[in-house]
Amino acid sequence: MIASALAACGGGGAGSTVSVPATPTLPTTPNLPTVIPGDTQTTVPALTYAANSEEYSFVTALNGFRAQIGLGLLAQNTKLDTASANHLAYLITNDVTNGGTVNFNSYDPVTGRPLLHIENGALAKFTGVQEGDRAKFAGYDGSYTGEEVTFGGGQGGAVAFGTLAQTVYHRAGLMLQNVREIGVAVGADRSQTVVMEMGLKTNQSVASDYVGVYPANGQTGIALHAYVEAPNPFPDLSLTNDDFPTKTSFPVSLSVAAGHTLAVTSFTVTQAGQTTPLDARLMTRANDPNNYLSTNVAFLTAKAAFKASTTYNVKFFGTNNGAAFTKEWSFTTK
Repeated sequence: MIASALAACGGGGAGSTVSVPATPTLPTTPNLPTVIPGDTQTTVPALTYAANSEEYSFVTALNGFRAQIGLGLLAQNTKLDTASANHLAYLITNDVTNGGTVNFNSYDPVTGRPLLHIENGALAKFTGVQEGDRAKFAGYDGSYTGEEVTFGGGQGGAVAFGTLAQTVYHRAGLMLQNVREIGVAVGADRSQTVVMEMGLKTNQSVASDYVGVYPANGQTGIALHAYVEAPNPFPDLSLTNDDFPTKTSFPVSLSVAAGHTLAVTSFTVTQAGQTTPLDARLMTRANDPNNYLSTNVAFLTAKAAFKASTTYNVKFFGTNNGAAFTKEWSFTTK
């Protein structure tokens, strides 16, 4: 810029005078937000599950997912393993489809949560009403415990994890930034029920300018549609009438640092080679029908399944705590 200023002062005609300031005046730099560094676990102790176990496959897939989107890894905690195993035993024993008395597709009238996460003290294998109670029963002394339940259907722990990543609410849970520990138990029942407990003793955190996207840039093998979950993030769709395989795409998500407010100006997904974005549902804290999402995340789900073996381009324009930013990336379906 100094060179440009000097060039503008090039020689004049005879008798002309040129005034050059002693100190060139440079344009001021706008004040940008100070970036606060993160504190994430980039390494964790080796898992003690058997290498051929479904628990090993599940946690390995989970940490691979977190690494892809720039989050800290989770360390195995044996007390959370115990809490997971205890709740797994409760679910299998009391499931109405196994001869028990509980329909785990229903909701608890007291908490409003799915009964998959609530135990009844009058039933066999009870160790605590909610996951925090059950973790405490198992001897875990963390300040927070979060639980997710899914099913492998006999296809294994990695596939079971993939069903969670294929959702809106459960993926948001997998993307919790401050948790540090993990425990899991995979059942030998017909549904291959999986119980996962995430715990927190001391926070880990991402940098204040963190932006995480999933699917990750360049990722391949992405599923074509969303996986059903309870509660239903799309009340206009049925959980039982094949609406999800035909009327949703795999959810695309973008998140910023926890506690920040993400505002969306434009969020689109477009098939490569096309110019018109797909018709899609945008979900944020502001329009979440179940009030589950935090202010730092946005999900985009097209209103039809993705095409197989196809690349999609994503563009995001918005603000992170008021600071404008853009993000563009691509992924390819399986």
